[in-house]
Amino acid sequence: ICVRVCACARGGGSCAAGTGRAAGCAARGSSPAAPLTAMYLVSFVVGFVGNIMSIRVLTRKRRSRVSSLSATRSLLINLAVCDLMVVCVCMPITVGNLIYKAWVYGDFLCRAVPFIQAVSVSASVLSLTVISVNRYYSVHNPLNARSFFTQRRILSTILVVWLLSSGICMPLIFMNKRDEIGVVEGLPLVFPICREIWPQERLKQAYNFLLFCALYCLPVLFNMVICFLTVRRLWSHSSRLKEGTVLNRSLPASRLKIRRKVAQMVVALVLLFAVSWLPVYLMDIWIDFNIPKSLQDVSPSPWILQLRPFAQWLGLTNSSLNPICYCFVGNLYRSAKEMRSKYHQRMISLFNFSLSEGTSHSSVPELLSYRSSTEPAEKGNFSTAAVRFLGEYDSKNKCGNLNSCQHPPPSTVSSENTSL
Repeated sequence: ICVRVCACARGGGSCAAGTGRAAGCAARGSSPAAPLTAMYLVSFVVGFVGNIMSIRVLTRKRRSRVSSLSATRSLLINLAVCDLMVVCVCMPITVGNLIYKAWVYGDFLCRAVPFIQAVSVSASVLSLTVISVNRYYSVHNPLNARSFFTQRRILSTILVVWLLSSGICMPLIFMNKRDEIGVVEGLPLVFPICREIWPQERLKQAYNFLLFCALYCLPVLFNMVICFLTVRRLWSHSSRLKEGTVLNRSLPASRLKIRRKVAQMVVALVLLFAVSWLPVYLMDIWIDFNIPKSLQDVSPSPWILQLRPFAQWLGLTNSSLNPICYCFVGNLYRSAKEMRSKYHQRMISLFNFSLSEGTSHSSVPELLSYRSSTEPAEKGNFSTAAVRFLGEYDSKNKCGNLNSCQHPPPSTVSSENTSL
């Protein structure tokens, strides 16, 4: 008897349900639980914090002049929600099944968890496809992008993405069942498992291969072509700008730079998805077509069964790595710094308010103040973290009162440089 971790939601790439098969593979196919648990823990922390921060930054109200960029932000929010579902649903169940080996979550979760996992990953790749189309249309036809990618159409597209993903993965609800296999023949000892039970094995093979083509091969190939055309168009515009030729007035140099950064981010997301999910897809298809039917059959290569959980971890970790693309390839890192600066400023204001209650305003010299790099200076702010001496007396100007001195205005950051 062999108990191995297999893909209950193979097409979706996520698999937390342990599948037991009364086959001729032995326990040597199992993988070490301790290293995988530590790897999943790191991925969970990075993915949870990263996606929460990404959603918080992306949902901030910004005065964006380009409607297509606002559409990209909405689509990225949807992608971050998909990744957060993968992190919060797939990873904990996978680790639990990795530790307990047996399926201890009941029949309902046996049906629900693989479906949620598959839908989340399917919605992620379809959201990437919509983002690629959005960037392609915005670059090739920037004048009509604002009127075409309205907020209503974007929300409708997101709804279609979720409905389509749910429809494709719906068979997993009915085919996944909690089952029990005998541990010792003749004794009432059973081992609970969660697995796909199809009327015919060929139906299962055909369905999983269809999901591989529909949710990996076609989207990845399509996104690669669209991203190549988008990047080529943007770099051709950049070369024309350097040569001094007349460029379309609807695409100034500053906006061209923003769109190039967004295009780089989309390319990074597509490549990351392709690299992360390819191993687990190939292994699952190989297992589907080579799993033994009985104890007398030859078992598949044990190294495939040992590497399969690590390939699954790599696929799920894709949802933890996407926020890194938002921050370091896109322009969200600067937005996150602005949020942190404003948070510090609020804490300083609360601290100053508590000081002003116990000390009269006239008895405290206004010599210390804190000024953020992105916000105007406020008078009379006291900070224990960042204190600047702004009350230096200038003998030439004879400025005895700091309130009358004029400080240079702080540097401002253009909204176009930080908006997506």
